[in-house]
Amino acid sequence: MNTHLTTAFVGGALRAHGYTVFEGPDVAITGGAADSRNATAGDLFAAYHGENVDGNDYVSQALSNGAVAAVCERAPSDIPAGKTVVIVPNTLRAMAELASAWLKECGTRVVGITGTVGKTTSKDVTAAVLTSKFRVHKSPGNFNSREGLPLAVMSLCREDEVSVLEMAMDSAGEILELCKIAEPTVGVVLNIGLTHVSKLGSIEAIAREKLSLARYLDENGTAVLNADDPCIAAAAGGLRCRVISFGMRRASGEQPTLAYDRMQSQGLEGMRFYVSPGTRRARVDSPLLGEHTVPSVMAALGAAMALGMPLFKAAKAVRMAASASRARSLAGANGSTIIDDRYNSSPASLGGALRLLSRLHRHPGRRIALIGRMAELGEFEETEHRAIGKIAAASCDLLAAVGGPCAALVEEAQAAGHANAHWFADKDEAANFVAGQLREGDVVLVKASRSQAFETIIPILGGRE
Repeated sequence: MNTHLTTAFVGGALRAHGYTVFEGPDVAITGGAADSRNATAGDLFAAYHGENVDGNDYVSQALSNGAVAAVCERAPSDIPAGKTVVIVPNTLRAMAELASAWLKECGTRVVGITGTVGKTTSKDVTAAVLTSKFRVHKSPGNFNSREGLPLAVMSLCREDEVSVLEMAMDSAGEILELCKIAEPTVGVVLNIGLTHVSKLGSIEAIAREKLSLARYLDENGTAVLNADDPCIAAAAGGLRCRVISFGMRRASGEQPTLAYDRMQSQGLEGMRFYVSPGTRRARVDSPLLGEHTVPSVMAALGAAMALGMPLFKAAKAVRMAASASRARSLAGANGSTIIDDRYNSSPASLGGALRLLSRLHRHPGRRIALIGRMAELGEFEETEHRAIGKIAAASCDLLAAVGGPCAALVEEAQAAGHANAHWFADKDEAANFVAGQLREGDVVLVKASRSQAFETIIPILGGRE
Protein backbone atom coordinates (compact mmCIF):
# COMPACT_ATOMS: atom_id res chain seq x y z
CA MET A 1 0.00 0.00 0.00
CA ASN A 2 1.32 3.44 -0.95
CA THR A 3 2.23 5.44 2.14
CA HIS A 4 1.32 8.74 0.45
CA LEU A 5 -2.02 10.09 -0.58
CA THR A 6 -2.74 8.83 -4.10
CA THR A 7 -4.77 9.97 -7.07
CA ALA A 8 -6.90 6.83 -6.66
CA PHE A 9 -7.80 7.86 -3.10
CA VAL A 10 -8.60 11.39 -4.26
CA GLY A 11 -10.84 10.06 -7.01
CA GLY A 12 -12.63 7.62 -4.72
CA ALA A 13 -13.10 10.08 -1.85
CA LEU A 14 -14.49 12.84 -4.04
CA ARG A 15 -16.55 10.55 -6.26
CA ALA A 16 -18.34 9.49 -3.07
CA HIS A 17 -19.60 13.08 -2.81
CA GLY A 18 -21.05 12.88 -6.31
CA TYR A 19 -18.29 14.80 -8.08
CA THR A 20 -17.09 14.09 -11.62
CA VAL A 21 -13.69 12.40 -11.75
CA PHE A 22 -11.44 12.16 -14.80
CA GLU A 23 -9.07 9.56 -13.43
CA GLY A 24 -5.50 9.06 -14.54
CA PRO A 25 -3.11 6.34 -13.35
CA ASP A 26 -2.74 5.80 -9.62
CA VAL A 27 0.29 7.85 -8.53
CA ALA A 28 1.45 9.36 -5.25
CA ILE A 29 0.55 12.88 -4.18
CA THR A 30 3.24 14.45 -1.98
CA GLY A 31 2.00 18.01 -1.54
CA GLY A 32 -0.51 20.67 -2.46
CA ALA A 33 -0.46 24.00 -4.29
CA ALA A 34 -2.92 26.81 -4.90
CA ASP A 35 -0.62 28.83 -7.17
CA SER A 36 0.00 27.20 -10.54
CA ARG A 37 3.46 28.78 -10.67
CA ASN A 38 4.44 26.89 -7.51
CA ALA A 39 2.99 23.54 -8.57
CA THR A 40 5.69 20.88 -8.83
CA ALA A 41 5.91 17.15 -9.48
CA GLY A 42 3.68 15.22 -7.07
CA ASP A 43 1.41 18.13 -6.16
CA LEU A 44 -2.36 18.32 -6.15
CA PHE A 45 -3.52 21.69 -7.47
CA ALA A 46 -6.55 23.31 -5.83
CA ALA A 47 -8.22 25.88 -8.08
CA TYR A 48 -9.42 28.43 -5.53
CA HIS A 49 -11.00 31.78 -6.28
CA GLY A 50 -8.58 34.51 -5.20
CA GLU A 51 -9.11 38.22 -4.69
CA ASN A 52 -7.68 39.08 -8.09
CA VAL A 53 -7.40 35.80 -10.00
CA ASP A 54 -9.39 32.61 -10.43
CA GLY A 55 -7.39 29.43 -10.04
CA ASN A 56 -9.73 27.68 -12.47
CA ASP A 57 -8.05 29.65 -15.26
CA TYR A 58 -4.68 28.06 -14.44
CA VAL A 59 -5.43 24.35 -14.12
CA SER A 60 -3.68 23.44 -17.37
CA GLN A 61 -0.61 25.45 -16.34
CA ALA A 62 -0.44 23.70 -12.96
CA LEU A 63 -0.69 20.27 -14.59
CA SER A 64 1.98 21.23 -17.12
CA ASN A 65 4.24 22.33 -14.25
CA GLY A 66 4.09 18.87 -12.71
CA ALA A 67 0.91 18.63 -10.63
CA VAL A 68 -0.48 15.09 -10.91
CA ALA A 69 -4.04 16.03 -9.96
CA ALA A 70 -6.36 19.02 -9.78
CA VAL A 71 -9.58 19.85 -8.00
CA CYS A 72 -11.40 22.57 -9.91
CA GLU A 73 -14.81 23.97 -10.83
CA ARG A 74 -14.29 23.99 -14.62
CA ALA A 75 -12.65 21.27 -16.64
CA PRO A 76 -9.65 22.47 -18.64
CA SER A 77 -10.09 22.37 -22.40
CA ASP A 78 -7.63 19.51 -22.65
CA ILE A 79 -6.78 17.14 -19.76
CA PRO A 80 -3.22 15.87 -20.26
CA ALA A 81 -2.70 12.13 -20.27
CA GLY A 82 -1.68 10.71 -16.92
CA LYS A 83 -3.42 13.40 -14.84
CA THR A 84 -6.41 13.13 -12.51
CA VAL A 85 -8.93 15.99 -12.56
CA VAL A 86 -11.97 16.30 -10.31
CA ILE A 87 -14.76 18.72 -11.22
CA VAL A 88 -16.63 20.11 -8.22
CA PRO A 89 -19.16 22.89 -7.61
CA ASN A 90 -17.00 24.47 -4.90
CA THR A 91 -13.25 23.85 -4.66
CA LEU A 92 -12.99 25.13 -1.08
CA ARG A 93 -15.63 22.69 0.18
CA ALA A 94 -14.28 19.77 -1.84
CA MET A 95 -10.74 20.28 -0.54
CA ALA A 96 -12.06 20.33 3.04
CA GLU A 97 -13.87 17.05 2.37
CA LEU A 98 -10.76 15.49 0.84
CA ALA A 99 -8.47 16.58 3.69
CA SER A 100 -10.92 15.29 6.29
CA ALA A 101 -11.20 11.93 4.52
CA TRP A 102 -7.41 11.53 4.28
CA LEU A 103 -6.86 12.38 7.94
CA LYS A 104 -9.46 9.78 8.94
CA GLU A 105 -7.85 7.21 6.64
CA CYS A 106 -4.45 7.77 8.24
CA GLY A 107 -5.77 7.83 11.82
CA THR A 108 -3.25 10.53 12.68
CA ARG A 109 -3.59 12.52 15.90
CA VAL A 110 -3.66 16.26 15.26
CA VAL A 111 -2.16 19.08 17.30
CA GLY A 112 -3.85 22.33 16.27
CA ILE A 113 -2.10 25.60 17.09
CA THR A 114 -3.65 29.06 17.01
CA GLY A 115 -2.81 32.49 18.40
CA THR A 116 -2.23 36.03 17.26
CA VAL A 117 1.55 35.69 17.00
CA GLY A 118 4.02 32.82 17.12
CA LYS A 119 1.92 30.11 15.43
CA THR A 120 4.55 29.05 12.92
CA THR A 121 7.38 29.10 15.45
CA SER A 122 5.24 27.06 17.87
CA LYS A 123 4.33 24.62 15.13
CA ASP A 124 7.95 24.11 14.16
CA VAL A 125 9.31 23.70 17.71
CA THR A 126 6.38 21.41 18.64
CA ALA A 127 7.07 19.20 15.64
CA ALA A 128 10.79 19.14 16.47
CA VAL A 129 10.13 18.10 20.08
CA LEU A 130 7.58 15.44 19.13
CA THR A 131 9.95 13.94 16.56
CA SER A 132 12.00 12.49 19.42
CA LYS A 133 9.09 10.10 20.15
CA PHE A 134 6.76 10.03 17.13
CA ARG A 135 6.76 10.12 13.37
CA VAL A 136 5.58 13.68 12.83
CA HIS A 137 3.99 15.61 9.98
CA LYS A 138 3.59 19.37 10.06
CA SER A 139 1.96 21.96 7.85
CA PRO A 140 4.49 23.41 5.41
CA GLY A 141 5.08 27.16 5.48
CA ASN A 142 2.02 29.05 6.56
CA PHE A 143 -0.64 26.72 5.13
CA ASN A 144 -3.06 27.56 7.93
CA SER A 145 -6.28 28.99 6.47
CA ARG A 146 -9.49 27.62 4.93
CA GLU A 147 -7.55 27.30 1.70
CA GLY A 148 -4.17 26.40 3.18
CA LEU A 149 -4.89 23.76 5.82
CA PRO A 150 -6.36 21.22 3.34
CA LEU A 151 -3.26 21.71 1.16
CA ALA A 152 -1.07 21.05 4.20
CA VAL A 153 -2.79 17.69 4.70
CA MET A 154 -1.89 16.60 1.16
CA SER A 155 1.68 15.82 2.36
CA LEU A 156 0.50 13.62 5.26
CA CYS A 157 1.59 9.97 5.10
CA ARG A 158 -0.16 6.90 6.47
CA GLU A 159 2.59 6.14 8.97
CA ASP A 160 2.61 9.68 10.43
CA GLU A 161 1.50 9.38 14.04
CA VAL A 162 1.04 13.10 14.77
CA SER A 163 0.27 16.04 12.51
CA VAL A 164 1.02 19.54 13.82
CA LEU A 165 -1.17 22.07 12.02
CA GLU A 166 -1.39 25.84 12.27
CA MET A 167 -4.90 27.27 12.46
CA ALA A 168 -5.22 30.91 11.48
CA MET A 169 -8.26 33.05 10.92
CA ASP A 170 -9.22 35.95 8.73
CA SER A 171 -12.92 36.04 9.60
CA ALA A 172 -15.36 34.79 12.21
CA GLY A 173 -15.98 31.04 12.17
CA GLU A 174 -12.78 30.07 10.37
CA ILE A 175 -11.13 28.28 13.33
CA LEU A 176 -14.24 26.13 13.83
CA GLU A 177 -14.22 25.22 10.13
CA LEU A 178 -10.59 24.13 10.42
CA CYS A 179 -11.39 22.08 13.53
CA LYS A 180 -14.13 20.23 11.66
CA ILE A 181 -11.61 19.30 8.98
CA ALA A 182 -8.71 18.34 11.24
CA GLU A 183 -10.54 17.11 14.38
CA PRO A 184 -7.62 17.96 16.69
CA THR A 185 -6.77 15.88 19.75
CA VAL A 186 -4.67 18.70 21.22
CA GLY A 187 -5.46 22.38 20.83
CA VAL A 188 -2.88 25.06 21.64
CA VAL A 189 -3.96 28.68 22.19
CA LEU A 190 -0.84 30.84 22.39
CA ASN A 191 -2.08 34.38 22.84
CA ILE A 192 -4.79 36.84 21.88
CA GLY A 193 -3.73 40.19 20.49
CA LEU A 194 -4.82 43.04 18.26
CA THR A 195 -3.65 41.72 14.90
CA HIS A 196 -6.76 41.19 12.70
CA VAL A 197 -8.78 43.63 14.81
CA SER A 198 -9.37 45.59 11.59
CA LYS A 199 -11.30 42.57 10.28
CA LEU A 200 -13.01 41.22 13.39
CA GLY A 201 -13.73 44.53 15.07
CA SER A 202 -12.67 43.97 18.69
CA ILE A 203 -10.30 42.06 20.96
CA GLU A 204 -13.35 40.22 22.33
CA ALA A 205 -14.23 38.94 18.86
CA ILE A 206 -10.64 37.81 18.31
CA ALA A 207 -10.73 35.98 21.67
CA ARG A 208 -13.96 34.18 20.79
CA GLU A 209 -12.47 33.05 17.50
CA LYS A 210 -9.13 31.84 18.88
CA LEU A 211 -10.74 30.09 21.87
CA SER A 212 -13.11 28.18 19.60
CA LEU A 213 -10.21 25.72 19.13
CA ALA A 214 -10.19 24.88 22.85
CA ARG A 215 -14.00 24.82 23.02
CA TYR A 216 -14.15 22.37 20.13
CA LEU A 217 -12.25 19.70 22.07
CA ASP A 218 -14.28 17.06 23.89
CA GLU A 219 -13.46 15.21 27.11
CA ASN A 220 -10.86 13.10 25.29
CA GLY A 221 -8.92 16.13 24.09
CA THR A 222 -6.40 18.42 25.75
CA ALA A 223 -6.22 22.20 25.55
CA VAL A 224 -2.75 23.72 26.05
CA LEU A 225 -3.35 27.28 27.19
CA ASN A 226 -1.23 30.33 27.97
CA ALA A 227 -2.17 31.19 31.55
CA ASP A 228 -0.34 34.53 31.29
CA ASP A 229 -2.89 35.81 28.78
CA PRO A 230 -5.92 37.09 30.72
CA CYS A 231 -8.36 36.42 27.87
CA ILE A 232 -7.24 32.80 27.66
CA ALA A 233 -6.99 32.19 31.39
CA ALA A 234 -10.55 33.42 31.90
CA ALA A 235 -11.91 30.76 29.55
CA ALA A 236 -10.00 27.76 30.92
CA GLY A 237 -12.52 26.83 33.60
CA GLY A 238 -15.45 26.32 31.25
CA LEU A 239 -13.91 23.74 28.93
CA ARG A 240 -15.01 20.11 28.52
CA CYS A 241 -11.50 18.87 27.83
CA ARG A 242 -8.41 18.35 29.95
CA VAL A 243 -6.35 21.54 30.37
CA ILE A 244 -2.57 21.92 30.53
CA SER A 245 -1.76 25.55 31.32
CA PHE A 246 1.64 27.18 31.01
CA GLY A 247 3.02 30.46 32.24
CA MET A 248 5.48 32.24 34.48
CA ARG A 249 5.82 30.98 38.05
CA ARG A 250 3.60 33.00 40.40
CA ALA A 251 4.87 34.53 43.61
CA SER A 252 1.69 33.21 45.28
CA GLY A 253 -1.57 31.52 44.42
CA GLU A 254 -2.35 28.73 41.99
CA GLN A 255 0.46 27.86 39.60
CA PRO A 256 0.07 26.93 35.92
CA THR A 257 0.42 23.22 35.14
CA LEU A 258 3.80 24.06 33.62
CA ALA A 259 5.41 27.02 35.39
CA TYR A 260 8.67 28.53 34.17
CA ASP A 261 11.13 30.89 35.79
CA ARG A 262 14.83 31.90 35.91
CA MET A 263 14.95 33.06 32.29
CA GLN A 264 18.50 33.80 31.17
CA SER A 265 19.27 35.27 27.77
CA GLN A 266 22.13 33.53 26.00
CA GLY A 267 22.31 36.37 23.46
CA LEU A 268 22.31 35.11 19.90
CA GLU A 269 22.56 31.54 21.23
CA GLY A 270 18.99 31.56 22.54
CA MET A 271 17.35 31.32 25.96
CA ARG A 272 17.74 29.21 29.10
CA PHE A 273 14.94 28.77 31.63
CA TYR A 274 13.53 26.21 34.05
CA VAL A 275 10.15 24.47 33.98
CA SER A 276 8.43 22.96 37.01
CA PRO A 277 5.39 20.72 36.99
CA GLY A 278 4.86 20.49 40.75
CA THR A 279 8.14 19.91 42.60
CA ARG A 280 10.14 18.68 39.61
CA ARG A 281 12.33 21.09 37.65
CA ALA A 282 13.67 20.69 34.13
CA ARG A 283 16.25 22.95 32.47
CA VAL A 284 15.36 24.07 28.97
CA ASP A 285 18.02 25.34 26.56
CA SER A 286 16.13 26.90 23.67
CA PRO A 287 17.84 28.00 20.45
CA LEU A 288 15.06 30.54 19.85
CA LEU A 289 16.07 34.17 20.34
CA GLY A 290 14.45 36.41 22.93
CA GLU A 291 12.13 36.13 25.93
CA HIS A 292 9.11 36.55 23.65
CA THR A 293 9.82 33.10 22.16
CA VAL A 294 9.56 31.28 25.50
CA PRO A 295 5.75 30.83 25.30
CA SER A 296 6.19 29.01 21.97
CA VAL A 297 8.57 26.56 23.63
CA MET A 298 6.23 26.18 26.60
CA ALA A 299 3.37 25.41 24.24
CA ALA A 300 5.50 22.70 22.62
CA LEU A 301 6.26 21.16 26.03
CA GLY A 302 2.56 21.21 26.90
CA ALA A 303 1.60 19.53 23.62
CA ALA A 304 4.28 16.89 24.17
CA MET A 305 2.97 16.13 27.66
CA ALA A 306 -0.59 15.98 26.30
CA LEU A 307 0.58 13.21 23.96
CA GLY A 308 2.32 11.27 26.74
CA MET A 309 5.92 12.47 26.52
CA PRO A 310 7.74 12.90 29.84
CA LEU A 311 8.66 16.52 30.52
CA PHE A 312 12.40 15.84 30.86
CA LYS A 313 12.52 14.05 27.51
CA ALA A 314 10.62 16.90 25.87
CA ALA A 315 12.86 19.53 27.49
CA LYS A 316 15.99 17.83 26.13
CA ALA A 317 14.44 17.73 22.67
CA VAL A 318 13.96 21.50 22.59
CA ARG A 319 17.65 22.13 21.92
CA MET A 320 17.26 20.25 18.61
CA ALA A 321 14.67 22.79 17.40
CA ALA A 322 17.04 25.41 15.96
CA SER A 323 15.20 25.44 12.63
CA ALA A 324 12.01 26.50 14.43
CA SER A 325 13.27 30.03 14.96
CA ARG A 326 12.12 32.61 12.48
CA ALA A 327 14.90 34.94 13.65
CA ARG A 328 18.19 34.18 11.92
CA SER A 329 21.64 35.54 12.58
CA LEU A 330 23.33 36.61 9.33
CA ALA A 331 26.60 38.26 8.41
CA GLY A 332 26.15 41.96 7.70
CA ALA A 333 28.35 44.51 5.97
CA ASN A 334 31.67 45.58 7.51
CA GLY A 335 31.72 42.86 10.17
CA SER A 336 28.23 43.57 11.52
CA THR A 337 25.55 41.02 12.42
CA ILE A 338 21.96 41.02 11.13
CA ILE A 339 19.13 39.57 13.22
CA ASP A 340 16.75 38.73 10.37
CA ASP A 341 13.35 38.57 12.08
CA ARG A 342 11.35 40.21 9.31
CA TYR A 343 8.89 37.39 8.64
CA ASN A 344 6.08 39.08 10.57
CA SER A 345 5.47 41.72 13.21
CA SER A 346 2.95 42.56 15.93
CA PRO A 347 3.11 44.63 19.12
CA ALA A 348 4.07 41.57 21.19
CA SER A 349 6.67 40.13 18.82
CA LEU A 350 8.26 43.47 17.91
CA GLY A 351 8.42 44.53 21.55
CA GLY A 352 10.04 41.20 22.41
CA ALA A 353 12.57 41.51 19.60
CA LEU A 354 13.55 45.01 20.71
CA ARG A 355 14.02 43.80 24.29
CA LEU A 356 16.26 41.03 22.94
CA LEU A 357 18.29 43.67 21.10
CA SER A 358 18.63 45.75 24.27
CA ARG A 359 20.17 42.79 26.13
CA LEU A 360 22.96 42.07 23.66
CA HIS A 361 25.59 43.57 25.94
CA ARG A 362 28.37 41.21 24.87
CA HIS A 363 28.57 42.74 21.40
CA PRO A 364 31.10 45.58 21.22
CA GLY A 365 29.23 47.58 18.60
CA ARG A 366 25.95 49.46 18.47
CA ARG A 367 22.46 48.04 18.60
CA ILE A 368 20.48 49.14 15.54
CA ALA A 369 16.79 48.61 14.78
CA LEU A 370 15.39 48.76 11.24
CA ILE A 371 11.63 48.53 11.66
CA GLY A 372 8.63 48.50 9.33
CA ARG A 373 4.92 48.82 9.85
CA MET A 374 2.85 46.45 11.99
CA ALA A 375 -0.20 45.59 9.87
CA GLU A 376 -3.90 44.93 10.58
CA LEU A 377 -4.14 46.95 13.79
CA GLY A 378 -7.16 48.97 12.69
CA GLU A 379 -8.04 51.87 14.97
CA PHE A 380 -5.19 50.89 17.32
CA GLU A 381 -2.50 51.41 14.67
CA GLU A 382 -1.17 54.76 15.90
CA THR A 383 -1.44 53.85 19.59
CA GLU A 384 0.50 50.60 19.16
CA HIS A 385 3.21 52.17 17.01
CA ARG A 386 3.67 54.91 19.60
CA ALA A 387 3.98 52.27 22.35
CA ILE A 388 6.72 50.54 20.34
CA GLY A 389 8.48 53.90 19.95
CA LYS A 390 8.87 54.12 23.72
CA ILE A 391 10.32 50.59 23.85
CA ALA A 392 12.68 51.35 20.95
CA ALA A 393 13.97 54.46 22.71
CA ALA A 394 15.36 52.26 25.49
CA SER A 395 16.48 49.37 23.27
CA CYS A 396 18.74 50.63 20.48
CA ASP A 397 21.45 53.15 19.68
CA LEU A 398 20.18 53.82 16.15
CA LEU A 399 16.55 53.55 15.03
CA ALA A 400 15.36 53.60 11.42
CA ALA A 401 11.63 53.13 10.79
CA VAL A 402 9.79 52.86 7.47
CA GLY A 403 6.27 53.76 6.36
CA GLY A 404 3.45 56.09 7.35
CA PRO A 405 2.42 54.52 10.68
CA CYS A 406 6.07 54.45 11.80
CA ALA A 407 6.25 58.23 11.76
CA ALA A 408 4.41 58.15 15.09
CA LEU A 409 6.83 55.46 16.32
CA VAL A 410 9.85 57.67 15.59
CA GLU A 411 8.14 60.74 17.03
CA GLU A 412 7.50 58.86 20.28
CA ALA A 413 11.09 57.56 20.43
CA GLN A 414 12.42 61.08 19.96
CA ALA A 415 10.06 62.40 22.65
CA ALA A 416 11.45 59.75 25.00
CA GLY A 417 14.97 61.09 24.46
CA HIS A 418 16.28 59.04 21.52
CA ALA A 419 18.70 61.30 19.67
CA ASN A 420 19.35 59.00 16.71
CA ALA A 421 15.88 58.02 15.47
CA HIS A 422 15.03 58.45 11.77
CA TRP A 423 11.89 58.03 9.66
CA PHE A 424 11.88 56.99 5.99
CA ALA A 425 9.07 56.69 3.48
CA ASP A 426 10.99 54.09 1.46
CA LYS A 427 12.52 50.85 2.79
CA ASP A 428 15.43 50.85 0.31
CA GLU A 429 16.33 54.39 1.38
CA ALA A 430 16.25 53.27 5.02
CA ALA A 431 18.35 50.18 4.32
CA ASN A 432 20.97 52.16 2.42
CA PHE A 433 21.14 54.66 5.26
CA VAL A 434 21.66 51.89 7.84
CA ALA A 435 24.14 50.02 5.62
CA GLY A 436 26.20 53.18 5.32
CA GLN A 437 26.40 53.40 9.12
CA LEU A 438 27.47 49.81 9.79
CA ARG A 439 30.80 48.96 11.33
CA GLU A 440 32.38 45.95 12.99
CA GLY A 441 30.50 44.62 15.99
CA ASP A 442 27.16 46.33 15.22
CA VAL A 443 23.97 44.26 15.51
CA VAL A 444 20.99 45.15 13.30
CA LEU A 445 17.46 43.94 14.08
CA VAL A 446 15.26 43.82 10.95
CA LYS A 447 11.54 43.37 11.59
CA ALA A 448 8.26 44.26 9.84
CA SER A 449 4.95 42.73 8.87
CA ARG A 450 5.15 40.27 5.98
CA SER A 451 3.30 42.66 3.65
CA GLN A 452 6.25 45.06 3.82
CA ALA A 453 8.50 42.54 2.00
CA PHE A 454 11.62 43.42 3.98
CA GLU A 455 13.38 40.38 2.54
CA THR A 456 14.39 42.60 -0.39
CA ILE A 457 16.58 44.82 1.82
CA ILE A 458 18.60 42.05 3.50
CA PRO A 459 21.17 42.01 0.63
CA ILE A 460 21.67 45.77 1.07
CA LEU A 461 22.49 45.33 4.75
CA GLY A 462 24.76 42.43 3.90
CA GLY A 463 26.78 44.58 1.52
CA ARG A 464 25.74 42.50 -1.47
CA GLU A 465 24.06 45.29 -3.42
